[in-house]
Amino acid sequence: MADDIYYDGATDLSIQDHVQADAEIGGRPVAFHAVLVKVCERELWLGLPSPDRRIEQLRLGRPMRLAVARPGTALVGSSEFLRAMGGSRSRVFAVRRPETLEIVQRRSATRLEVGLPVRFRQIDPGTWLPRGRSSAGTTVNMSSGGLLLRTDATIAVGQDLDLMLPLAGGDRISTTDRVVRVGPATPNADEPGRPASIEVAVKFTRITAIDKEWIVRFMLLTEHRRRESPLSYPAAALSAQIPSGGAGLVS
Repeated sequence: MADDIYYDGATDLSIQDHVQADAEIGGRPVAFHAVLVKVCERELWLGLPSPDRRIEQLRLGRPMRLAVARPGTALVGSSEFLRAMGGSRSRVFAVRRPETLEIVQRRSATRLEVGLPVRFRQIDPGTWLPRGRSSAGTTVNMSSGGLLLRTDATIAVGQDLDLMLPLAGGDRISTTDRVVRVGPATPNADEPGRPASIEVAVKFTRITAIDKEWIVRFMLLTEHRRRESPLSYPAAALSAQIPSGGAGLVS
C-alpha cells in the first residue's frame, strides 16, 4: 500500500498534532480522535474534543496503536495506555511515547481491500436532498477518493448517493458520492432466492478535508496492522458496526 516506509526516532511530534489512537475494548476495536496536548520524554498526553467514557474502560498497559497526521502520510507506532488524567477522566489521557514511528507514505491511487457495512440513500437531483429508504451494502475496497461497494439495490451510473461509512469503533462519516460505474449482476450462490448483487464504484464529490484525512489514517493503520499481525486482524474484525436496522450484506 505504501510507497516509502522508513523509521524515525519519534522526535517529529508537536503540540496540537492530530492523533488517532486505536485500542480494543471487550474484543472490539475502538478509535479515539485526539489532539496532542503535551510531549514528555516517556509519555504523550492526548486530549479529546469532548468527554468519552470509553477511556474509563482502559487499563494500564492496554496496547494502543497511534497514527499522527501528516500531509499525505501518517506517523504510525505502537504504544500502550497509561492513565486517565486527574479530573478530566473522560477527556485527557496519557499513553507511552513510542520508541519509533513508522512514516507511511501513501500513493494517490492506493486502494485498501476491506469489507465495511455501509448504508446509503439516493439524492434528489432537484432538491439535492436524500430521498426514500436507505439501502445496505458492503465495501469491496476504498481509497481517499472513493470506494467500490457491493449491494442488491437498484443504482444507475450518474446517480448521486448520500452514504454513511463506518471506520472503527462506531465512528462514522457521511459523504456525497457520484456513481461512476455499475458492474454486472453477481448471483448469490448461497441464497438463490435473493436478488442478485451488483458492484458499484462511487467517487466522493462532497467530503470534508477532516473526514478524508480520517479515511487515509484508517487505511494506513489497517495496512500497518495487517503487515505486523496478518492472523490477528482478519477483515471482519476491522469492520465497524452499523446501528440497529443497518446490517450490511457481508461478502
